[in-house]
Amino acid sequence: MCPFSFEKSSYTDIDKYKEQIKKSREREKQKIKDYIELKKKPCLFCGSINQIEFHHFNPIEKEKTVSSYKTFKKVDDELAKCWCLCYECHSKLHRRMCDPLPICYEE
Repeated sequence: MCPFSFEKSSYTDIDKYKEQIKKSREREKQKIKDYIELKKKPCLFCGSINQIEFHHFNPIEKEKTVSSYKTFKKVDDELAKCWCLCYECHSKLHRRMCDPLPICYEE
């Protein structure tokens, strides 16, 4: 059941109501994107801060991509299962061109 309903709102025009709901959802999505950006750290392998991506170190535990969640708590829970890697190191890891357990890894 949707927490919003036109009948319970103060709007008299359904189109304006729908537009407001759409804008509200876009703001919420942007807040999550900004939060994820704040959580990025330098690459675990090389220390670069460019093009940081999240890599699930145990793919079995992966539920969804980090950006698909709608609450900060869920994002944090998923990020706890990830390493921050730059694009280059992430692609090397997936191509098995580098060690998946870097010496610098600290719990």
